[in-house]
Amino acid sequence: MLSASHNRAYQDFITLLTKFAAITAEAQAKNVIPQIQREFLELKNWFEQNIVQLGDRQIEAELVSRWQSVQTEIRREFKLLSTDILFLATSRQPETQQKRLKSINSRLSKLIGYCQIMLPDSD
Repeated sequence: MLSASHNRAYQDFITLLTKFAAITAEAQAKNVIPQIQREFLELKNWFEQNIVQLGDRQIEAELVSRWQSVQTEIRREFKLLSTDILFLATSRQPETQQKRLKSINSRLSKLIGYCQIMLPDSD
């Protein structure tokens, strides 16, 4: 079982990812790329302070390997999300922007799924 601080971090991260997904969904109807960039910067800062900093010292020994695997996937997927945000910001064609927004939403769904794997309700 994960510590309460780990559970809280993942639950909070899911909340922030869900909020960000709503903003990107709204972007498909309007051109709010600057808002997406601002919101992503806040999300990235929170991620670095709260998720990246998590360690395995407070995790039961039998869960450490699983936690490390999921944590690695979360970090990898977040880096890919960062790249998609960058590509979205530089895209000029509406079709390209729509493709990037779909990719961003897919990555957000994956990140939420990874977080849910580590929460007690998902076992």
